[in-house]
Amino acid sequence: MRTSILGVLAAILAGMAFCFAAPTHASNCGIDHQKAYEAGVNDGRADGASGMKEKPKRHRPNLDKNSNKDQCYVEGYKIGYGNASADAKKESSDDGAPTPGSNERAYYDDGCKAGTSDAKLSMSMAYERHSDSYDRRFEPYFAQGYEACWKKNR
Repeated sequence: MRTSILGVLAAILAGMAFCFAAPTHASNCGIDHQKAYEAGVNDGRADGASGMKEKPKRHRPNLDKNSNKDQCYVEGYKIGYGNASADAKKESSDDGAPTPGSNERAYYDDGCKAGTSDAKLSMSMAYERHSDSYDRRFEPYFAQGYEACWKKNR
């Protein structure tokens, strides 16, 4: 009986350890070096967005490849740089539409659908009739998409 109780307790403890494991982080750096990782992401993002060469030593000239903290910094830098440089290389469409994937572009596309529909039904160009289809904060993008597509389909 004593063995079965110990087995049950061991199983309960193992389950609790699984449920209460430390949260995962953006990298394998752990909580001790998370600040170095985040600093690397921020520095990399700044360099990538401005089109500078990928060079983490620009910000930390004394980087040590054998230091876990510095390895985390470099890992974060590469992530930040890659994301920002990819965003900087995105080209906006030739019709002046907002960047694909953004909220602004979603409202632009909704306006385009409404404008296309109205033009095909020979309705006047009045995006306001669709005021229940957009958030007022994004009205300019909805209107821009509506007018561009209405004109194309008229």
